[in-house]
Amino acid sequence: MKELSLPLNDFANVIAGNRIYVDKTKFLLPLVQKQGFYFLSRPRRFGKSLLLSTFKYIFQGRKDLFADLYIEDKIDWKTYPVIHLDFLNISYKDSTLAEGLKSYLHDEGKKEDIVLEKDTPRELLKEFITKLKAKYQQNVVILIDEYDKSIIDYIDEPAQAAVNRDTLKNFFGTLKGMTADLQFIFLTGVSKFSKVSLFSDLNNLVDLTLDKNYTTLLGYTQNEVETYFAEYLEQHRLEKNMTLPDLLAEIKRWYNGYSWNGVDSVYNPYSILNFLYSGEFLNHWFSTGTPTMVVKLLNKKYLQDFKDVPLDIFELERYDITQIEKHLVSLLFQTGYLTITKKVDAETFLLNYPNKEVRDSFNYFRVAEYIEGDESLAKLKYNLKTSLFEGNMDLFVENLTILFAQIPYQIVIPNREAYYQLIIYLTLKILGLEIIAEDNTNKGRIDAIIFVPNYIYIIEFKFSSSTKQALLQIKDKKYYEKYLTDNRPICLVGMNFDYENRTVVECVMEKVESV
Repeated sequence: MKELSLPLNDFANVIAGNRIYVDKTKFLLPLVQKQGFYFLSRPRRFGKSLLLSTFKYIFQGRKDLFADLYIEDKIDWKTYPVIHLDFLNISYKDSTLAEGLKSYLHDEGKKEDIVLEKDTPRELLKEFITKLKAKYQQNVVILIDEYDKSIIDYIDEPAQAAVNRDTLKNFFGTLKGMTADLQFIFLTGVSKFSKVSLFSDLNNLVDLTLDKNYTTLLGYTQNEVETYFAEYLEQHRLEKNMTLPDLLAEIKRWYNGYSWNGVDSVYNPYSILNFLYSGEFLNHWFSTGTPTMVVKLLNKKYLQDFKDVPLDIFELERYDITQIEKHLVSLLFQTGYLTITKKVDAETFLLNYPNKEVRDSFNYFRVAEYIEGDESLAKLKYNLKTSLFEGNMDLFVENLTILFAQIPYQIVIPNREAYYQLIIYLTLKILGLEIIAEDNTNKGRIDAIIFVPNYIYIIEFKFSSSTKQALLQIKDKKYYEKYLTDNRPICLVGMNFDYENRTVVECVMEKVESV
């Protein structure tokens, strides 16, 4: 059984190591056959580095690495000089981004036995391109990986992020007048920041981010997972004593769902490869770099669950780092925490969490921002889950009170049942429980329904009102009728909140036996 391509990001190492490579070269063929300049935005750990290294070896004429791949016999395999600007390896935290770029370019020049003499990053890049073309008598290929890393890394320091953005604007500006010397540019990043001149000066730069022909260029489709990793799937199926359809359904629920057109979906390769390696349904991708500053900003501004969030296509692709609070939803899309699930019209998309891993992990980190210490959160989770499994509503309310007491006063929404309902919803989601908020029936809308192995809870929230009134509403509108055929007891719960004390002041529960 071939080894997984984890954590290798270099195409040559994947092939030389006889590791599994999901053949994406069919997508690359039309791009490399002619002069072209391209941009692609995808979340971190989505295969961008492997993609660029694949381009590098194509343009270096390494046909030997592409045996039995789609592209093998379909191009002439000419050799071009390649400049690979990998911002993952450009140092800028100990000095400045400009100094990091200068040092990196000098090092790259030495690999080509080229001495660079200019003083600024912009002039050095121009000099490097000119000398490489003269040396090889061929136009130059430029591959730029994670161009925006020096901006993203300072997302919680807007002033420094803006400085780095302006450095990039000046640096990339040199490419504007050198298109005649360039054969190919492919640039990747997480985001398409506004005010970075690359996107205005290089007006022939083709953005593939939302291009319908490249929605599955990165990430693995369902068919690719089942075809390339069949042996691993069979191994885990046997270990878990599951049928293959059941295993595939669970894997899909956890890790599939990323989409850039609302139709075609893919797996994050980092998550699915880690699952195939370990066989464990765990938080793989999310834990590699949760944007804590974004979580804090969201808790301050967006006390909501991100379900069916509409966003304009123009906002979807860009935002300004100096006004980050105005663009949090587009940031969540570009960084992979939200994805397109539906195209409403030519200019509007609906966004949702892509899968269980992201939804549960993201909500966990949002709730965790309110709780002092992992131990306290773990205890809170345990008590809430236990109380629902055992039908102990007193314990449930006691722990909700602990949760609400730790939420900053500033974000409480006055006189809104929805505020308390959402906090409960997010908290129960991180427990992995099935909860439906605002479930519609033919007689009204149920505030919340919680499903656990032993019970079904139908909850009506009230604000400074009577819990008896809440129960009466459930009974009068017979919200429970659609669940009577279930074999679990149904618990009718009325919950009353007090805004002044920010807590649950009364909760009553009655059981209705199923039929």
